[in-house]
Amino acid sequence: MVNRPQKTEEKPRRGRPSLSEAALSERRAEIAAVAIQLFNEEGYASVSMRRLGKEVGLTPMALYRYFSNKLEILTALWDHVIGLAFEDVAAAGDGARDAQDRLYRVSEAYVAYWFEHVEQYQLVFMNADVSKADVTAFVSQDSIMKAYDVFFESIADVLGLTPAHPQVKTIGDGLICHLHGIMHSLITMQGYPWTERDRLVKQAVDMVVAAGVAVERP
Repeated sequence: MVNRPQKTEEKPRRGRPSLSEAALSERRAEIAAVAIQLFNEEGYASVSMRRLGKEVGLTPMALYRYFSNKLEILTALWDHVIGLAFEDVAAAGDGARDAQDRLYRVSEAYVAYWFEHVEQYQLVFMNADVSKADVTAFVSQDSIMKAYDVFFESIADVLGLTPAHPQVKTIGDGLICHLHGIMHSLITMQGYPWTERDRLVKQAVDMVVAAGVAVERP
């Protein structure tokens, strides 16, 4: 059962005073929390504007005062899921023996998170309800780009370069593509006898190290 905030029914009416930014942000956060709980308990299909409005004590029309469409609610879910994934990634990097071990640990944790949370993977990376432009706008946010810095910073440490070195970006992009290929294949083709996940990830990291050998140092 979803624990919804104790709010009275809010019905839009002419002349209703506008909310302050703080009040609007607080109410959006409450609604987003209920959406996340619905998703966790019942899946994405349960997060309709009508169902969400019912759970938070709003008419569907009043709900549009806080979220203009379902995409905005979906974005809140994406933020939540990406945050959970990178919590695991950050924790995995703690206690690494050296830079290369850290890169392996964070890479393995990233793939493992999605493999162990398939519905979340489908929500973020296989959602048919959104357009390419919607996804591009989401991943272009500073908070999302910053989350992936863990890979580029780790690669820079492994290669003895600064994170701003152009080859770090190229090699990092290649690693992320490789990791996504691994997790997508393992999730969508589970009947195939894949090599163990950790060995595939290690291979990806070893390729990063090998690519770094040829990089010209400043």
